[in-house]
Amino acid sequence: MAKNTQDASAALHDTQTAFTLYTLEPADVFHYFREIAAIPHGSFHTEKLSDYLEAFAKDRGLPCVRDEMGNLIITRPAPEGLEACAPIALQGHIDMVCEKEASNDIDMTTQAIELHVDGDWLLADRTTLGGDDGIAVAMMLALLDDQTLRCPPLECIFTVDEEVGLLGAEAIDLSSLQSRRMINLDSEEEGILTAGCAGGAEEICSLPGRRREKSGRVLEIAVSGLRGGHSGESIGRGRANADLLLARLLFVLSKDFKYNLVSFNGGSRDNAIPRDARAEILFTGKVKRKKVNAVIDGFKEDIRKEYSATDPDIRIRTVWPEKEDTVKGEELRIAFTGKDTLRMIQFLMALPNGVIEYSPDYPGLPQTSLSLGIVKTLADGMRTHSLVRSNINSQKQYIMDRIECIAARFGASVETNGAYPGWEYLRQSAFRDLATDIYRQVTGREIAVSVTHGGLECGLLTAKVPGLDCISIGPDMREIHTPAERLCISSTARLYKYLRALLEACAK
Repeated sequence: MAKNTQDASAALHDTQTAFTLYTLEPADVFHYFREIAAIPHGSFHTEKLSDYLEAFAKDRGLPCVRDEMGNLIITRPAPEGLEACAPIALQGHIDMVCEKEASNDIDMTTQAIELHVDGDWLLADRTTLGGDDGIAVAMMLALLDDQTLRCPPLECIFTVDEEVGLLGAEAIDLSSLQSRRMINLDSEEEGILTAGCAGGAEEICSLPGRRREKSGRVLEIAVSGLRGGHSGESIGRGRANADLLLARLLFVLSKDFKYNLVSFNGGSRDNAIPRDARAEILFTGKVKRKKVNAVIDGFKEDIRKEYSATDPDIRIRTVWPEKEDTVKGEELRIAFTGKDTLRMIQFLMALPNGVIEYSPDYPGLPQTSLSLGIVKTLADGMRTHSLVRSNINSQKQYIMDRIECIAARFGASVETNGAYPGWEYLRQSAFRDLATDIYRQVTGREIAVSVTHGGLECGLLTAKVPGLDCISIGPDMREIHTPAERLCISSTARLYKYLRALLEACAK
């Protein structure tokens, strides 16, 4: 009887949750967001969402251009009487970062995201939500489908693979674009109008290493429980990097013990601060486990103090073989030589990470930074992926040169991937002035004009279209690129109301 009652209660809760999802306002925006969430669209896997957008345009008779990568431009002609108005572009990306908690066995390449409502927040079940940048896609679809909206012709640009180096924006052909004003919808804070962003580049370092078959006692070390976050939006918050914490611990151990590295793997995205990392090391000689544990316990205490404010839930877990006896507990592994092990750990320790310099124009805003996102050991060495960001192109190049110098000293090669320019702030912008005026009229408040350390596609797109004047806006989102990602429902409604008002003002 108790079980039946629990089942009935759970079913009622699911029904109420589903009902709430289908009553969110603005209804048309959240309708399309639900449809998008039901289509897997992680980076490099956006074909089905591109198909959906193309079918959307075809069903409504809207002109649509799609390229080989899956980028699309869907055009909405102006309503009668507004045909002579200068067109305006809207832009967002259709891919998302796919991150999940270990407790969730979802396959995000094939399965739909499960949405939930928690008060004024929309979130997913232990996965990233895809609000970055699914809410932009949903808003553009709602605008394209709105027969009551009286605005200039709209050119809606949907790009792919933004989260892995702005690849879609880099490849898209905008030679036929008529608009010279553009609203990018890839910002995450209501009340802020972004008018410039950092440029970036992924630096991939390959460090060769030799492996040998060795026997000894294996120690597994796992770092987890970190908050992580977007490496542009969160880099200035002082959060811990799991890859670097693990490297620090291994370096501390190397001072007192000889061991061989079997594996080191941490992080999964170059643009996300790693939340977990794990390694296996092999002690080939006699080792006193208590002494090793004492060093690790001391390190844990130090890290707990260092990151008590930013990452209070850090966990460092160690697993030894079940048998404590040195001989009986030995295992056979293919491990890196002692020399290459130390070289790899020292290389990780030498890589710069975090904020390099803050902006003199915008106090508290990172101007130049570097984030170590991925570390992987391979059969023949180690590979690292770091993302360099800077609002100053010369400083971005300086950090890239610095990595090249460090890599050379350790015998590593460097490959630059997905480099993109910054979006420079315009001192004079009539479009930005109009956007700030309309925000004041709609909300009764002033909108803050700022630049961001995150990477936006505006830099690449403005380089393709001379004279393109851009702004970037968006509703409140929190913890993007993590399973804690959430989108503010009321903020979405306010932002959409403002967006419609701004588009209509562009027709006057």
